This record gives sequence, structure tokens and C-alpha cells, in this order.
Amino acid sequence: LIRTGILLSSAEHPPKTILTTSMGPKEGKTSTTVNLARVLAQSHKKILVIDCDMRRPRLHTVFEIENEVGLSNYLSGTSKENILHTIPGGDITVITAGTIPPNPAELLTSNKMKLLLEKMSEVYDHVLLDSPPIQSVTDGLTLSTLVDGTIIVVRAGKTTFHMLDSGFKKLQDVNSTILGIVLNR
Repeated sequence: LIRTGILLSSAEHPPKTILTTSMGPKEGKTSTTVNLARVLAQSHKKILVIDCDMRRPRLHTVFEIENEVGLSNYLSGTSKENILHTIPGGDITVITAGTIPPNPAELLTSNKMKLLLEKMSEVYDHVLLDSPPIQSVTDGLTLSTLVDGTIIVVRAGKTTFHMLDSGFKKLQDVNSTILGIVLNR
């Protein structure tokens, strides 16, 4: 249902770059991103998943891949190594978060990040970004301005209406396109 909702969210063309965020930690952002990638890949689409949570990265654990070199290393220019990890099956590629940097927000707001997303959206059918919660740090808000749409993950019994209302206001203040809300658990 989520895949269908995303693919039909625009009359002209479905969003290519999608951010998954939440209001707080441990609400299911990474699980939602991974499952969305898997269901989109079932339609024989080329999917790129980027771990933009450089404070608490998890995608490398879920996909059981190395995280020594990744997004932070690429954006900071500390590595020229290949940061793309192709997952068995071939339709999903992952960029891990890489080394935890002292300045994640600065790296994510860099022109290099914007250019990376533009380049990758030409190569892949969908680029999914897993981000930190928007109530904790500004990374998710910044990233929401670089993508076609944002999915908000809400955990039943944990996310309060006040948190959600405040988060929506923050997203609206930066002119984010909200694709919808996923109620988790």
C-alpha cells in the first residue's frame, strides 16, 4: 500500500528521491526505508538506499555490509573509494553512513550532497534516504529540502500529537513535500 501510495502520489511522475524520517528515535525509520526499498525492487526498479543518519547509522547492520567507508567519507573528501554496495539480487544498492563525523549537519548541507543526489537520481529509479529524527537534530529537515518527498514514520503509543504537530510545522517552514505518514507498531 505504501508503494502504491508513493507511485500514485503525483499525476505527472512519482517521486524519485524520498526521505524517511520521524519525530524521535526508534520509531521505525530504518525498517520502513529498508522494506520500502525491497518492495520497490520487486517491481524490477533500481533502488539506491543512503544512510544519512551519521549519528546512529544502522543500514550497514541491516544489510550486513561494511561501514568503514561511506557517505561521510565521500562528502568530506577523505576517501576516493567506491561507496556503493550492491545487495545480492542486484536491484538494491546501499551507501552506508561511513565514519561518524564531528559535523554531520555541515556535510549534509554541502553542495556535494546535492550533486550526489542529482547524479544518483539519474542512475537509479528511486533514491531512498534514511535520516535522523527531525526533533533531535536539523539533518532531516535539511535533507527534506533536497528530495521530492518526505515520509514520516510515527510509532503508535510513542509519538505524541504535540511532537507530530511541532515536526509538521518545522517541515512546512522549510517547504518540505510530505508524501504521507506511516503508522508503525
